Amino acid sequence: MPILRISRRQTGREVYDAAAARIDLDRKHPLGLIMHSAAEIDGAMLVAQVWESEDYLRRYEEEQLKPVLEAVGAPMEAAVSIFELHHLVTP
Repeated sequence: MPILRISRRQTGREVYDAAAARIDLDRKHPLGLIMHSAAEIDGAMLVAQVWESEDYLRRYEEEQLKPVLEAVGAPMEAAVSIFELHHLVTP
């Protein structure tokens, strides 16, 4: 079942951009990622992602996201919400 992950991390666009450049989601799509978006809101980065399953998300977090966050000095703490999606349309 697809899931929606929304995270809010107290960091700015510069740190997000540094992490995004290392992960390179634009060209290297992690297995199971359906959608990724990000916005800077009130000094924090809000990231919304849709994944095919929570297993794919956990693998991405452990193998790719956490090492990159540490490398760029991003805060490891984030407010994260995960929801099972009842309906998803991808045109």
